[in-house]
Amino acid sequence: MTLQTLGNALLILVAIGWIGVRQMSWRPVSIGRMWRMPAIFGIVGLVMIVQTTKPTALTALDLGVLVVELVISLGIGAWMGAIAHFRPLPEPIDIGKDRRELATYESRTGAWGLVLWVLVIVVRVGIDVLAGMAGSHLAASTGVILLMLAANRAARTAVFATRLGRHAAVTV
Repeated sequence: MTLQTLGNALLILVAIGWIGVRQMSWRPVSIGRMWRMPAIFGIVGLVMIVQTTKPTALTALDLGVLVVELVISLGIGAWMGAIAHFRPLPEPIDIGKDRRELATYESRTGAWGLVLWVLVIVVRVGIDVLAGMAGSHLAASTGVILLMLAANRAARTAVFATRLGRHAAVTV
């Protein structure tokens, strides 16, 4: 077992635990704050990929695997956003450090969200194993893992924003 494999396993376990807890609990919704994690994960993932991969070393298999994983992560993230439950807060909650962000709803995806989150991880590991056996070196990188997490969370946030926008228009 290499140090990178051990690091990837640790990253996966932390991500499963952290996002799993968040799926099961009611949390105030702030779309602005929800965009931060995918942005950070995406930037760090891209930087790691660029730093560890020579552009000439990328193969069609690497790029194909990356596209397939992105599509799957985006799809499952959108599905998570679609199954989320919303409920209005009794009173708006001030969640911003600068006191300008108010949450008026809270949300959770519950057990189905947790199942979908585990599905993201299982599919990711399965594709990683198959792609590695086929000769892809990019699929196993930590940067790709972070990029997939970013894609999943970004799609979820986009669906949240759309749903909350429609809900606010109906209740006004």
